[in-house]
Amino acid sequence: MIRGYRPDLDGVRTVAVYLVLLFHAGVGWATGGFIGVDLFFCLSGFLVTGVLLGELDQSGRLRIGRFYARRVRRLLPAAVLVVVATCLVFTLLWSVVPRLAIIGDARSALLYYANWHFLASSGDYFAADVDKSPFLHFWSLAIEEQYYVGFPLLLLLLSRVPRRVRRPVTLGVLGTLLVASLVAQLVLAPGSTDRAYYGTDTRLYQLLAGALLTTWLAGTSRRPSPRVAHAMALFGLAGTLLLGSGLLPLDPSGRGVGATVASVLLLGGLALAEGSLLSRLLATRVPVHLGRISYGTYLWHWPVIVALGVLLDAGPGAVALLAAFVATGLAAVSYEVLEMPVRHWRRLDTRGWPVAVTGVAVSALVSGLVVAPVLSSERKPALVAAAAGAEPAAATRQVEQELRRPVPPIDFEKAVGEEEHGTEHWCGVDDPGSCTVVHGSGPHVLLVGDSQAETLVPVFERLAREHDLTLSVNVIAGCPWQEGLTNGRLAEGRTQECTDARVGWYRSALRKLDPDVVVLLDRPRDDPEEWGGEVTRRDGRSEPLGRAVYDTTRQTLRQVTRVAPAVVVQRLVMPETFDPLDCLAGADRLGQCAVSAAVDPSASDGYVSAIAARDEDVHPLSLSRVFCPTAPVCPPVSGDTVVWRDDHHYTVSWAMERRQALWDALLGTGLLGDRSHG
Repeated sequence: MIRGYRPDLDGVRTVAVYLVLLFHAGVGWATGGFIGVDLFFCLSGFLVTGVLLGELDQSGRLRIGRFYARRVRRLLPAAVLVVVATCLVFTLLWSVVPRLAIIGDARSALLYYANWHFLASSGDYFAADVDKSPFLHFWSLAIEEQYYVGFPLLLLLLSRVPRRVRRPVTLGVLGTLLVASLVAQLVLAPGSTDRAYYGTDTRLYQLLAGALLTTWLAGTSRRPSPRVAHAMALFGLAGTLLLGSGLLPLDPSGRGVGATVASVLLLGGLALAEGSLLSRLLATRVPVHLGRISYGTYLWHWPVIVALGVLLDAGPGAVALLAAFVATGLAAVSYEVLEMPVRHWRRLDTRGWPVAVTGVAVSALVSGLVVAPVLSSERKPALVAAAAGAEPAAATRQVEQELRRPVPPIDFEKAVGEEEHGTEHWCGVDDPGSCTVVHGSGPHVLLVGDSQAETLVPVFERLAREHDLTLSVNVIAGCPWQEGLTNGRLAEGRTQECTDARVGWYRSALRKLDPDVVVLLDRPRDDPEEWGGEVTRRDGRSEPLGRAVYDTTRQTLRQVTRVAPAVVVQRLVMPETFDPLDCLAGADRLGQCAVSAAVDPSASDGYVSAIAARDEDVHPLSLSRVFCPTAPVCPPVSGDTVVWRDDHHYTVSWAMERRQALWDALLGTGLLGDRSHG
């Protein structure tokens, strides 16, 4: 066990933090740099366990309150500062729309459950930009603090074991927990990379590896020679750098296991070969100083990288260099002005539990009273031109007047809220009846699609009740209606839901439902530049995207029309290249965020038209005039109603306002009979 301060371990921290920084900056030769976090985990378990065991040896007891107070004084001041500063800075860089989406991120960072928060968000199709949250990196700190809530209590319990068997029992318990965590990692990783990566239970093995190493070193006299120990450390460092380089083709789980082994070799070798060449190199002035402030560097580096992405159009190398300079500078100031004074404030040394409770209370108060008011402020971004739309030239005089209108007051929180998302509802092959949401005496309409269809579910429900229809819904966000397509942008759990909602469904559930009309609506996913490699055939067959979409469209429509006519909604008018709501948050006039309705038909539209020419039961339907009655120019706000909530979804409020026009368009297909007065 290491006793006393070891400067070479600060050098190890330096290696870890800049590996992570290079990875986050997107430097090509550091694509495995995220294993710097794995090294941090092992080092943390190694050092903190040494401190706790040392206290047990000296006094025979553990002062849990004092331990928690030390953690609070060590971690909380800098974390609160970074969260508050990040909130303030991003009010200058982002409009209120993207800021509303990160309120929960900031709160989870302050309260140390960020890993579970981001795990939940990664499975949310509407949170596709979770990787751009400036608080994302707090997930690893959350795992550490969750671990340290329970670990000292475990050691305290083990300290009650008789001394003669205490060490083997402790090693056995820690080893068992390590194996259980590692097994969870290896079992969950193939089916859910996110779950294995963010889960506390699946990452504990790395902290426990460091703890186990310290415990073993503390009680053994059987040690390798200094030369062998030095070789271990060299192999560990070389392995860490190799794994961080990305040269080895490993998945995140395998890379993490390898990084843990390398970290144990590095830390164990340094502990056993104090004064070796590598130890002296890591203990030189620059690595030691950078290691001492590495916690602050880690906290600052990711918000800095996200901010640089807004401000600059620069390559990964330049971003890495700037981020390293800025984050290290901020960390150095924070270390001297805030962190060290709090850590060395002697009046706090004897106040264990009060300090711990006060620290948590401060974090909770900032989470509850500061984060939301700052991030939900509707002030316009000061450093970035907000208006992203282009005012189309061809517009009627009435529309031109509308576009010159000042942006009206907008409830942005409502505009991005769940009520404007619509309703996701689907059923599997075994329970098709649960797809029916409205029972009426008129025709049976079935709506199938993805999140664009989800926006219209409340509208179809209202129409069904107004016109005495039966309505069934099989809608799941991100899930193409074509049975044979998969969307690689879905998280693992959502992929399984999409499979359950599509595979075999048309052959079995559709027949049992026996609808009169099937309405198929989703976002076209046929552009190779945007969807190539993401949208593939479910059967694994390799073919160009266009061919895959055509084949699966034809096959699915063939199954649908064996039961009922198919109404295939053509590409909806969507901005695609910018977010009108985000634009409105920084614009002065509506025209700055106008959307052109001159949308080229998608390749999918062409495929459906070609199929419809040969199959009279397939009916292409354009809803352009329904949702953009002022075409060829579409204002982003109509009256007081926001039209789009992002770049490819209408708001439910706008869709509901246009429901009569939608009903008329459906009647125009002739498939609902004479329902004009129904």
